[in-house]
Amino acid sequence: HKAKVEAMTLDLALLRSVQHFAQAFKAKNVSLHVLVCNAAAFALPWSLTKDGLETTFQVNHLGHFYLVQLLQDVLCRSAPARVVVVSSESHRFTDINDSAGKLDFSRLSPSKNDYWAMLAYNRSKLCNILFSNELHRRLSPRGVTSNAVHPGNMLYSSLHRNWWVYTLLFTLARPFTKSMVSERLRHRRPIHCAFLKGP
Repeated sequence: HKAKVEAMTLDLALLRSVQHFAQAFKAKNVSLHVLVCNAAAFALPWSLTKDGLETTFQVNHLGHFYLVQLLQDVLCRSAPARVVVVSSESHRFTDINDSAGKLDFSRLSPSKNDYWAMLAYNRSKLCNILFSNELHRRLSPRGVTSNAVHPGNMLYSSLHRNWWVYTLLFTLARPFTKSMVSERLRHRRPIHCAFLKGP
């Protein structure tokens, strides 16, 4: 049987684009059983989006967060449904709380002086996991489950194309990483989560 595939424009670095995408999707009046939040930016030089937020944070976390919020009613109507948030093991190497243990919003969208590309990426991936966990807590009673997935380390991808240092580092470290996955297998983890039976 032939599947119909349709492409739609979505720019996570522009919240208005996320809103337009959600409106256009809702206008199609179709079910949404699986939503995979997979887009990411890595090793970017510091910059702000047109919405005034640090780019890595907005593209990797806030854009996805906003998209899911806008499509939440469609997901609930389509239940059983599932959200898969592609995160990273690198979330372990950061914190978004201040010394008193309270959420520090300045760490999420840092100024140029406080910006380090790797740390911004790690924080965005931590936000992904926290979001997925809370989404599951809130929506699983309504038939919508959410899972965060680590696709594997040092993947062969263009994610680190913005800085040759990371490309070199990934190439040298790849043979020694414990969660390395082959090119053939790297897409299986998100797909497995998308079609997994049960929560």
